[in-house]
Amino acid sequence: MKYLNIIVEGSTEENFINEVMIKHFASLNIFISARKIRTGWDKTANKPAKGGLLKYSKFKNDVTRWIESEKDRKDTFYTSFIDLYAFPKDYESPYKENIQIINDPYLKVKTLEKAIFHDINYPRFIPYVQLHEFESLILVDPDKLLLMYPQYENAISKLKDEILNKNPEEINESYLTAPSKRIIKYLPIYEGQKAQVGPLVAEEIGITELRNKCSHFNEWITVLEGL
Repeated sequence: MKYLNIIVEGSTEENFINEVMIKHFASLNIFISARKIRTGWDKTANKPAKGGLLKYSKFKNDVTRWIESEKDRKDTFYTSFIDLYAFPKDYESPYKENIQIINDPYLKVKTLEKAIFHDINYPRFIPYVQLHEFESLILVDPDKLLLMYPQYENAISKLKDEILNKNPEEINESYLTAPSKRIIKYLPIYEGQKAQVGPLVAEEIGITELRNKCSHFNEWITVLEGL
């Protein structure tokens, strides 16, 4: 039996972990817990504010706190589920210019993950950075959006035409053409519903198909299965 703690960027990723990955890994005796990054303090609710990754230090602090709180548990591993899109470039971040200028997205993200690993400096931490954001997984099969938005068949057809023959993981870092931006372009309703709808659509696509079409995602799942 192993335990896997996952620091996630926001509610969309957290829901995907809870609705899809927990089921998959339970059959392997790997039990998952997910936490959103603590970003500050919600004065209205008088509790920690969570979600989003504006500063690298917020992510690092959450990871190291979680590790420190369970440092004596040798059966516990840690990983991340955060986006390459809009990844912090502040002075504390390992996402330095020499990594930012790498053209090959796969080489870029793997180099960044190695830099994060060395910065956290803990052997049972497995950094994962999503290429380029969660919605890449939805673009594996946009037809599944019809289950949630049957009235938008024409819009979804246009989305499919726009990404025809594109690798979902290579749909990119531009503010206008990142995966979520492409979906919202044709389905504006998705913007306010993505935390709920995104994981449900990914679940309908299925983890097998997600792995088949997203090689970096598949590599992460394969490493975690090997725990």
